[in-house]
Amino acid sequence: MRITKRITAFLCAAALAIPAFSGVGMKADAAQNVTLSPEAIYPVNDGVFEGWGTSLCWWANRVGYSDSLAQKAADAFYGDEGLRLNIARFNIGGGDDPTHTHITRTDSNMPGYTNWNGYEATYDWSKDANQRNVLLRCIEACGDDMIVEMFSNSPPYYMCKSGCSTGNDNPGANNLKDDCYDDFAEYLAEVCDHYEKVWGVKVQSVEAFNEPYTNFWGKNSNKQEGCHFDIGNSESTMILELQKSMNKRGLNDVQIVGTDETSIDTQIDAFKALSAEAKNAITRIDTHTYGGSKRTELRNTAVSAGKNLWMSEVDGGSTAGTNAGEMGSGLWLAERINADMNGLNPSAWIIWQVIDNHISAVGMNGNKDKGMVNVQGGFWGCCVADHDNDKIIFTKKYYSFGQYTRYIRPGMTMLSTGGNTVAAYDPVAGQVVVVAYNTDGSPTDLNVTLSGFDKVGTTAQVIRTSNTENWADCAPVTLNGNRLSTQLAGHSVTTYIINGCSTGVGGMQFSEKQVKGSGADAYKAFDGDLETYYDNESGGYVQADLEGVYELSAIGFCPRKDYESTMTGGVFEVSIDGTTWETVHTVADAPACQLNTVKLPSGTKARYVRYSTGDDRCCVAEITVHGKILLSESFNKLEPVATSGSSAWKDQTDYDHTKAFDGNTSTFFDGVGDGWIQADLGESYDLRAIGFCPRSGYEYRMADSYFEVSEDGTTWEKVYTVSGKPTGMQQVVLPEAKTARYIRYAVPSGAPNNGVNQDSVYCCNIAEVEFYGLPVTIPPVAGDLNTDGAADLIDLITLQKFIHGIGELPDEAAADLMQDGVIDVFDLAMLKWLLLRK
Repeated sequence: MRITKRITAFLCAAALAIPAFSGVGMKADAAQNVTLSPEAIYPVNDGVFEGWGTSLCWWANRVGYSDSLAQKAADAFYGDEGLRLNIARFNIGGGDDPTHTHITRTDSNMPGYTNWNGYEATYDWSKDANQRNVLLRCIEACGDDMIVEMFSNSPPYYMCKSGCSTGNDNPGANNLKDDCYDDFAEYLAEVCDHYEKVWGVKVQSVEAFNEPYTNFWGKNSNKQEGCHFDIGNSESTMILELQKSMNKRGLNDVQIVGTDETSIDTQIDAFKALSAEAKNAITRIDTHTYGGSKRTELRNTAVSAGKNLWMSEVDGGSTAGTNAGEMGSGLWLAERINADMNGLNPSAWIIWQVIDNHISAVGMNGNKDKGMVNVQGGFWGCCVADHDNDKIIFTKKYYSFGQYTRYIRPGMTMLSTGGNTVAAYDPVAGQVVVVAYNTDGSPTDLNVTLSGFDKVGTTAQVIRTSNTENWADCAPVTLNGNRLSTQLAGHSVTTYIINGCSTGVGGMQFSEKQVKGSGADAYKAFDGDLETYYDNESGGYVQADLEGVYELSAIGFCPRKDYESTMTGGVFEVSIDGTTWETVHTVADAPACQLNTVKLPSGTKARYVRYSTGDDRCCVAEITVHGKILLSESFNKLEPVATSGSSAWKDQTDYDHTKAFDGNTSTFFDGVGDGWIQADLGESYDLRAIGFCPRSGYEYRMADSYFEVSEDGTTWEKVYTVSGKPTGMQQVVLPEAKTARYIRYAVPSGAPNNGVNQDSVYCCNIAEVEFYGLPVTIPPVAGDLNTDGAADLIDLITLQKFIHGIGELPDEAAADLMQDGVIDVFDLAMLKWLLLRK
């Protein structure tokens, strides 16, 4: 879901639903015009990108015998000088019958971890040493951002109906024995547990399947392990058994994901066919994109179900571009990345395997390697392992991949875009990254407008891969205001990095009433200005109320110039209730006089953020807070008691206003010109947030539409205007509460003129709306000591007695009319004055 703390308008380019193969970009000689906004982000995972990766099987099994090759591969793919990947999909091999010799590839005969004597299995942890050797080196090369996912192609052969781990006699039939679902779950869980506890590998997620609902997996295959599972009951049972086995070992924090179907369309069917319990068990949908075309539908399915989404495997041996030479394979890969990122909006993109070909005079296990690829044509993988010369051979496909992986980094926010571009924004670093490709041999124009940024850098760093360049630093491009206008070189993939982009200092925005401290001018620590500062010479604290529960991702801080050392030892704490505090960061040394940002652990929740220094001087120029609001933990979802709306298209009840309030983003209101829908909440509430989802395929019709509120149904106030084409369910937090009983969504009259909507008249189309808020807070009446709703003579007598030491005050806050923390004769005088005025 999409969250924003501010009510700025946003512009969202359409996410394209593109066929799975070939021809996915714009016409080569057409200028590309895209608009990027920090308010228009991927709906999956709140737009937060988790990274790029590869499967380790089978190439790691092939190269891992050599420490030298294993290290060179780890550096080339996960190291800072290489692709900078951060996701490794580690294959838990099932292991085939040791008497079988039908797998003839040199890399794909994956060992299992057990030995079977006919009635009992025993674990042998010396197995799979090659893949493990590569994994551990990749983890070290990557560092803290590393994500490890365990996945399986097949159960061990002795759990298979066919007695073979490459598949069943009937490739379209289940191959796991009916009484072995729990045994297979135990096997996977035991391997995960061993890797965590013995080898120190933090397992983020585990997957029991690989392209399960296909007819690919037949007995005695010469290619690889594989196992068919029927969608529905079979896949659901496996997921739930795996959950039990993981939980039994205390691995509850390891995510269970599924189901890695080969086709986008099949993945939709497979997820929908899972039982309710199995759907609840998985946190993320992993999918391959070898087939199918329903990218937008799969994305919407994941978002509607509250699931994350990964593109967990794809590759191919094709090319793109006319007479593109060695760049043909790289341009094809760029097309695939572009189609998946803009269509699926996944939080991670993972190539099948980075090495698919090997050069070796001796081969392996009596089998021959395929040798060097034809770099002028298409090929699987992006590098070749040369075992004879102990080196990794890089291709243009490798360098093209790096144009994305090296610069769009984990933790960045993915921006909705279109054409031949993929874009991301790092709000902490103030950096926008755009990657674009050109399949034509001639230069083409690229125009990128940065909308919704308070500040935009003046130049763009340019890095390019072409037939004559590999990650080449090119001349920077000067922006014209907020617009980048440049040319893409022929047959190239180019990355543009624009620094100095921000929406203010960054993070959430605060009002003075949200901030307090032990001294005066506390708000200056949260005012978005690095030049102002809070300085309490006697020590103390400064604290912000976020006015909602947020999952925090980072905090930033800037010391006062020339007083940097005063922050040494300072402590940042967070709290849900303002009473119980948890330390999330301690400033170890004097920080640089700039905005310093610290990432917080995943799952850090807070409503209050506090910086304190104990008895020392509390001095800080600026504090920023980054995160996403948790609406269900912050506000109440407001359910209408009645709804209404203008006429639907041809008065069809299937598309009337009720469809916008039914909780189903697949249904929609289809109105005509001057259309509107309205909710009656039954009584007034303080409205804090609005959610809305466009009708799929008609997102452009929401441009210029607006939400307005009213207490009486007659006088209306506009509170939010939509700009551009929003994607999926959006949630907008209003900058301040609006008291309302009625909420209306409407479109303007007349013809659109916004460059987005090409219809001749505004049409009101929307799939779903939702509202969040709290009961109306009635401010206390000054001097109303007995809380009967009015200040009167009885309150005056009560206060006079209290001051003379007689009786108690029902409400001490109401008696402190001078607001000085002391109840005395000055408050009594003020109350007399108020009553005289009445």
